Amino acid sequence: MDRDRAMRVWAAVARCARERDEHVSSRHACLACVKALSLRGAGLVLAGGVGKLEPVYATGAEAGGVTDLQLTLGEGPGVDAAESGAPVVVGDLGADGSVRRWPSFAPQAARHGVRAMYSVPLALGALRLGVLDLHRGEPGEPDTDELLDAVVYADTALMLVLDDLGDLPVTSGGDEFLDAYPALWRAEVHQAAGMVSVQLGVPVLEALVRLRAHAYRRGRPLAEVARAVVERRLRLPGAH
Repeated sequence: MDRDRAMRVWAAVARCARERDEHVSSRHACLACVKALSLRGAGLVLAGGVGKLEPVYATGAEAGGVTDLQLTLGEGPGVDAAESGAPVVVGDLGADGSVRRWPSFAPQAARHGVRAMYSVPLALGALRLGVLDLHRGEPGEPDTDELLDAVVYADTALMLVLDDLGDLPVTSGGDEFLDAYPALWRAEVHQAAGMVSVQLGVPVLEALVRLRAHAYRRGRPLAEVARAVVERRLRLPGAH
């Protein structure tokens, strides 16, 4: 993790919330990203189950329309990014290659005023947890720094989603927030989330939320709780 970049992104997200006199949330990650990268809009989508994506937030009606369009048609950059776990960058949705790849979505997205998109997956290792769709009103691709910033905004949005779904307090300090981030990338956390998902019959995102909430409420490191689950020394409440 590029900590300097992550701190800069966190500062922008926290400032966005402060200007609106609101508690920091994934909504502010989307809004701050749009402002920082001079975008037309953004849409945040989470994985609700096997092959199922659910919209969480859009920066406006236009962004929400593009998100709904992808989910209704089952095609688009965001759908591909969520499935592959890799960013999908589209410099021109009106180009022949875009229309061939997404024959239903691309022409309709252009009619919504979206001419370019880049979709960044919300992913932790092999865990596919959603996607952050970023829209531009004119053709063009992000440069390397812009794409790296977009990835960090997506990671920050994911952290905030996990805190919100787990009903955990969000710190106002970037250092404390970012110190919790590396544990999410540990292999045993991903393995434990998969095991809890099966044990509880819930999507892996919900399993990860429950792991983090369990660790927080018992004052234990997430990696320690995950290791206990993997070694079958711990079963979360509700597991059979």
